[in-house]
Amino acid sequence: MNPTRRAMDRLLAHLRLEREAPTLDYLHRIVREHQLRVPFETLTKLIDYEPGLGRGDFMPPIPEYVERIVTRGAGGLCWTLARGLRTLLDDLGFDAAFMYMDPGHCCVRVELPEGPFYADVGYAAPIFRAYPLFESFSLDTHREKFEYQVRDDGIFVTRNPGPSKKLDPSPRTAEQLRDHLQAANDWNAPQSFLHRVSYARYIGDVYASLRDGVLTRYLPGGAEKTEIPQAEAPSVLADLFGADPALYIQATEVRKRHEIAADR
Repeated sequence: MNPTRRAMDRLLAHLRLEREAPTLDYLHRIVREHQLRVPFETLTKLIDYEPGLGRGDFMPPIPEYVERIVTRGAGGLCWTLARGLRTLLDDLGFDAAFMYMDPGHCCVRVELPEGPFYADVGYAAPIFRAYPLFESFSLDTHREKFEYQVRDDGIFVTRNPGPSKKLDPSPRTAEQLRDHLQAANDWNAPQSFLHRVSYARYIGDVYASLRDGVLTRYLPGGAEKTEIPQAEAPSVLADLFGADPALYIQATEVRKRHEIAADR
């Protein structure tokens, strides 16, 4: 068995799914379980930064990516998560390609007999299924309002709170997105996720995040925020989220090194 197939079998097992023929119902379940079980986090983005500089490619090898999800409670941001989803869908026989949102987001387009679908597991948003690519929809939860609007002037995705982005529905290859990926790993970009140390996932039915020393639990009555001392953050990551605290320690060390270098 080749390494990619072995990694995809491990990822499916982590999602508590079996191999099935590619159908819309199966795609819905893949997206849902991925959103529930794979975190949105910057820790591995920071950890991958220096090796990525050396390789000229910031994407970790697929077996390594899956190993960290399964054994260390890691996940990723949109680039790694979309690449992982597309690899899984390809391995399962789906017809899948990347799509890009301006000013910066990667997601997946899936071609099915029912038509083209938008599949996104890298938005840290309450998107628990795939949606028809050219039909508007909105989601409203106690955490945010997510609007996907198909208009005459384009497809716009708006989060409240959060930014608006414009989706180009054209199917893209990884090579066609290379420049966008490089830009997403520019340490000098003020809004880069490289400047954040954050981890977020569902704990039961509650979405929770640990971001730069603030633990937030999004409860039905509103967001509950708790300040976490830096020294206690790795333990919170382990005890609350069940993730490897070494991920947090390593990520903060990388950020510290490059912030010191940038200030010189």
